[in-house]
Amino acid sequence: MVWFMNTTQVYIISNDMHSHMNRKERLDSINSKARLPRSVQAVYLRPLRRKAEYGLPVCDLQLRSYSVRNVEFFADFAVRAAYYLKLPVSGPVPLPRIVERWTMPRSNFVHKKSQENFERITLRRLIQIKDGNPQVVQAWLAFLRKHAFYGVGMKANVWEHEGLDVAESMDSTLPDVEKTLEPYLSQFGQREDTRSHDSISDILDNERFVAYRGPLTTVRRG
Repeated sequence: MVWFMNTTQVYIISNDMHSHMNRKERLDSINSKARLPRSVQAVYLRPLRRKAEYGLPVCDLQLRSYSVRNVEFFADFAVRAAYYLKLPVSGPVPLPRIVERWTMPRSNFVHKKSQENFERITLRRLIQIKDGNPQVVQAWLAFLRKHAFYGVGMKANVWEHEGLDVAESMDSTLPDVEKTLEPYLSQFGQREDTRSHDSISDILDNERFVAYRGPLTTVRRG
């Protein structure tokens, strides 16, 4: 009786192991034959880049974080987004770390010599866009702001290039600028509710001005 129970248990265990091995083999065969989509495969590969034709810098994006994982992940995300927007990108380039240290006393009075040190290290990465359309660069920055990663700060310096006839274009747009600023410049230096077309003599002879006249404002006539 005991021998029969033991053989039954061994037989059940061997069947479970055999089914487990068959299931694993089937999964491995499926994974070997199936092909992942290109969008999923691209996550495990290096980000694609576009070559700059002229090499003119358009935007410098600086990423800052206290965590290496966060700043590296978001830098990779920014480079991939620049590729799909057809922006030539270079980087991320590691910048010097910012190390800050503080020494604080743990207590006062006789325990003042017992101090505690604190340290904060800021990691930085630089991503540069070259030969990019200013509107596309603004769209790229807006996309990064919308999908900002936690613990990562961004600082962007953007340059816009103009032609040699920039003075002529500014002169042509001057009348439009004056029309838009006219309602603001007409009230410059005064309030809208205190308009008066009276002369200075009429203001000085006003009853309200005379009533609040001080001793130093009296005019001596002799």
